Amino acid sequence: MRARWRRRTYPLVRPLRVASVELRERTVIELQLDDRWAELSPLPGLHREALNDLVPLLPDAVGLASATTGGYRDRLATLNDDPRWRALPPSLRCGLEGALLESVADLGRPTRPMRPTAILVDQDPGAPLEQLIGTTCAKVKIGRRPLAAEAALIRDVRRTLPDHAEIRLDANRAFTLDEAIDLASAVDLVPACIEEPLRDPAEMPVFHERTGWPLALDETLHEPGHADLATGPGVVAWVLKPARLGIHDTLAAFDRAPEDVACIVSSCFEGLVGLGLLMELAEVAPGHPAPGLGTVDWFADEGRTSRWTTIR
Repeated sequence: MRARWRRRTYPLVRPLRVASVELRERTVIELQLDDRWAELSPLPGLHREALNDLVPLLPDAVGLASATTGGYRDRLATLNDDPRWRALPPSLRCGLEGALLESVADLGRPTRPMRPTAILVDQDPGAPLEQLIGTTCAKVKIGRRPLAAEAALIRDVRRTLPDHAEIRLDANRAFTLDEAIDLASAVDLVPACIEEPLRDPAEMPVFHERTGWPLALDETLHEPGHADLATGPGVVAWVLKPARLGIHDTLAAFDRAPEDVACIVSSCFEGLVGLGLLMELAEVAPGHPAPGLGTVDWFADEGRTSRWTTIR
């Protein structure tokens, strides 16, 4: 197998805040494996691994992936039964598992054309929202401003969107129970869902009971001791980031999702190659919700690349 890699750096139209990290550009690794393309996209502030951690792992990882045979699901199973593969960082596993995928049919699930993607809103009240005009779904990052400013931003988004559009909120566990209830009281709407609203996830059933707001889970799905919350009161969606899970574990989550819970395929600010893979996964996601792939709007252009390096 001919294998090589290069870096691609995308300038961002505005700064991106992830945890305590602020990014003004986004760099990923692109792989070419014979005629297949893949992308490794660990996100600073989110992933434990960094791009420089992945480069020395490429020769062995490519060797493991290229040694598998059979259908796509069989190859995934073979890899994920190997402790050497499971020990690799998830962003590396996701990229190489994506490189093995020939068509969406190989995912072995009913397909449906991808719905228009959710646009990500992460800015202050009063900032222009022209990117939302005519869109059908927006995801608003909250939990970084005073309560009045959070409520103002949500109202601004509601006024900008068409009446039929869906609003999702993502709090990244920013609120106490009382703060989250106060926000719900200050906003004259019920969102499609609020993702990870509370610092203490165990209080989410109480929050839902008090507000009626539907819940979406991300981190809570993968933490020991919270298994009962995954299908708890008010949970309508699971937010799944393949770059944090790998494709094998993303498909496993699809398989165990209850019928009344939608699986939202969500981006870690992948580049163009990585987003292409996520679009294919969104076609087979349970519930077929609008995926969280509107991050592409943050890229100023198609980016610049380094020279190719051969993987030996």
